[in-house]
Amino acid sequence: MNIQQIKEKFTCLDYLGQPVKKTRNGYLYRAPWREDTHPSLSVTDNGRGWHDLATGEHGSVIDLVMRCLNTNDVRLACEEIEHQDPSSFSFSQSVKSDGEKEKDTSFTKFEVMKLQSKGLFAYLHSRKVNINIAKQFLQEAHYSFKDGDSYLYALAYANDRGGYELRGRPYIGNPKGYKGCTSPKGITTHFSIENAPVVVFEGFMDMLSFATLCGVVKHNYVVLNSIVNKEAALEALETLQNQVYLCLDNDRGGDDTTSWFLQELPLAKDIRQRFAPAKDVNDYLMNKE
Repeated sequence: MNIQQIKEKFTCLDYLGQPVKKTRNGYLYRAPWREDTHPSLSVTDNGRGWHDLATGEHGSVIDLVMRCLNTNDVRLACEEIEHQDPSSFSFSQSVKSDGEKEKDTSFTKFEVMKLQSKGLFAYLHSRKVNINIAKQFLQEAHYSFKDGDSYLYALAYANDRGGYELRGRPYIGNPKGYKGCTSPKGITTHFSIENAPVVVFEGFMDMLSFATLCGVVKHNYVVLNSIVNKEAALEALETLQNQVYLCLDNDRGGDDTTSWFLQELPLAKDIRQRFAPAKDVNDYLMNKE
């Protein structure tokens, strides 16, 4: 997609997910690029524009993503946006309007439980992920939207902030499968194995694929859940003495984020070439004979 197509297809609301508050003229968020105790990022009602009330910065969804990534590279921002799918944007669970109580704006039910649905096991099998390994990290979410009566379910992967990454099997109208999340967005850390190396991934399906290829969980893991979360991952990694391996995607976003990590963590090692020319670890696993 070109820049204009991205601006027409995606909004700031899509990218940011759940707002802190609904106002008369739009929505308020905490600026992702700084500690923002009092929400100071304003987004217009249609989501097409944003305004940083603290600095005066403003712009389109592309400008917003560049600000979140701390880059002037328009191409990188466009790739980050295109990594998302219109169906993958965050659910807004409860938004406060001025003078109103919290109200549900996206779905009527959301419940997380033990991974048990045969359909989800079949989906993991189709991605060649070891089910016993998946059970160690995944749950399943059951939910329904406000504008429909369907009761849906998806894989649920919790992040460290209490949100979930959601993945569902392909269906008619969405051959790639459902991708979604609940707010708040954040990284997920797995540091249960003392002194074991830490492997960093962009998404949980790659982490599960890596463990499947290993045959057993023998590493610690950090899953970004979005390259926007690299700063939070760095903060977690800097507290450890373990060897760090970087296993991000083999694309422009993965290249740039890997380079950034290597600048901040010179002793880290990039292991993506083990899976090239595949785009990511799951792609490698899916095509492995």
